[in-house]
Amino acid sequence: RSLSAMAARPGLTVSVNVSARTLVSPDYVARVIDVIDGTGFDPARLRLEVTETALLYDSVGAARATSALAIKGVKWWLDDFGTGYSTLTHLRDFPISGIKLDRSFTVGVGEEDLASTRLAKALMGMAQGLGLETVAEGVETEKQARLLREQGWQSGQGWLYGKAAPLP
Repeated sequence: RSLSAMAARPGLTVSVNVSARTLVSPDYVARVIDVIDGTGFDPARLRLEVTETALLYDSVGAARATSALAIKGVKWWLDDFGTGYSTLTHLRDFPISGIKLDRSFTVGVGEEDLASTRLAKALMGMAQGLGLETVAEGVETEKQARLLREQGWQSGQGWLYGKAAPLP
């Protein structure tokens, strides 16, 4: 669907994965701004998701792009949080609005893997302290969902809630 059709749905947030190469391409910021301006889509409802390693690909170019679009109101999220490099410096040096806890941590929550449960809780505490929005990826059971909610994770994503599907 086009962003102009989605602009008419006020509660809808659109998330888009951005590759490292795309993020630092010279015309990326201008293209995103053109789409936002041309469709009337509220940039605050746009979540651009990058991995921690994507920010390392060209940190100067990534900083330029993320800052320029954050000023425009776009929200930046770290996808697969906890699996890349320099996580804490990314939270300090880039305009990150939220994190998506990688499913490799979620899968052990509530099971025999006490380390994953504790790590998910610690990362939630850090996210809350930094004022970040949060999503736990890979939620597959009611038990995981309950424990993650109790820890403070705001949203969940995974097979428990259904398969990825196009907008109706």
